[in-house]
Amino acid sequence: MRHPILPRGKELGLPVVSGILLTLSFPPFHLLVPPFVALVPYLVFLHSCPSDRTGAASVWRATFWMGLLFYGTLLYWLFTALVFYTWLSLLGYLITIVVMSAFLAAAGRAVHLLHVRRAIPFWVSLPVFWTTAEWLRAHLGDIAFPWLGLGHSLTGFPVLVGFADLSGARGVTVWLAGINGLLARWWLEGLRRRWLLRATVLALLFALPVGYSLIRWRSLSTRPAARVLVVQPNIPEDLKLEREAAVDSSRRALAQLTGSGLARSPDVELVVWPETALPTSLEWAPDWGPWVAALARSNNVTLLFGLLDVVRYADGGYDYFNAALFVDTEGSPASIYRKHYLVPIIERVPFVPVGWVRSLRSRAIRERWRLPLVGNVNAFLRYFGGFGRGAEEPVLRVNDAGFGVLICYESIFPALSRTYRREGADFLVNITNDA
Repeated sequence: MRHPILPRGKELGLPVVSGILLTLSFPPFHLLVPPFVALVPYLVFLHSCPSDRTGAASVWRATFWMGLLFYGTLLYWLFTALVFYTWLSLLGYLITIVVMSAFLAAAGRAVHLLHVRRAIPFWVSLPVFWTTAEWLRAHLGDIAFPWLGLGHSLTGFPVLVGFADLSGARGVTVWLAGINGLLARWWLEGLRRRWLLRATVLALLFALPVGYSLIRWRSLSTRPAARVLVVQPNIPEDLKLEREAAVDSSRRALAQLTGSGLARSPDVELVVWPETALPTSLEWAPDWGPWVAALARSNNVTLLFGLLDVVRYADGGYDYFNAALFVDTEGSPASIYRKHYLVPIIERVPFVPVGWVRSLRSRAIRERWRLPLVGNVNAFLRYFGGFGRGAEEPVLRVNDAGFGVLICYESIFPALSRTYRREGADFLVNITNDA
């Protein structure tokens, strides 16, 4: 008896081709042509599926496994980058690609249903349901993950998608999905049938948005904002987990690299260090603050660096944040940004109260819990996230330019970047621990 979830027969053909083409549309491959044709084989497959329960099941399976291929090959870093902190990163990786693939399968089934029951053409239904699936998974609260939207596939070719200033990335998704739908219909009805009309429609569909984009690209005016020195020490992840050694190693590496960089470029105005450049709080590294202040004053530069920020409350409670501290040319802390979008599990356990997570860790330490296979439970829970969530978006200033701060994967959440731009930011600084 065949397994109800495993793909079979023709489900291993055209949907797999589409999965591969989708993968080629994004980094590290980032090819130009695949985004415009990636879904055509998949839509041809949908057209071949009957309207009965067997056809519906086939669509669910094929689309789900197409998603696993697509997302699984591009999101491998969720495991490799975070495994140093906890083996739970493997679970996080698997859950992520399964959930994203499930959204894709639901969208595919909706497109198929309208095609076989109502004869709704693919170029109408695919943009609607593919874009809806992307929007939904980008708005799931603690587990929102707006990565790998079809519209993001053309980020390597910004001159072609200047119309995104009007439509946003979702508008680019609609455009690409519509082109894929039209090409699929053309293929299914025969390439020679009404070829001149179809070619004209496709040419206009390309020419209008791309033409606007070219005009927009040439009309953009730019100005120098600030001279920035970016310093990213190469400190092994296993060393970063040893806090005392990490503080010392980070300081020595930053001092050496920053000193040599400023010697080569004495007119630098902003020095940027990575996320968790200080892998603890200033109150637990008392020598760090005076050293940073002296560095800023002696070189007449502003400094931005990542650290752990602890906030204590009058009732004895506290919060700690993944944060970025901005130090002015006088060496004084001018502002701080606290991360808004937290990595699930590692920084914050989804949908679980922070107090409960902290209480669990404290009890595990106090009672020295041990479990089979896991061993020391405290070591296992060490990176069960209990971080606080930031609430402010300060626009920092260097000379006459304003900038906003993003920490690590916050760059995939467009709302934060839009907020900074509305508040007057001229550029964005994205600091990350792994680069």
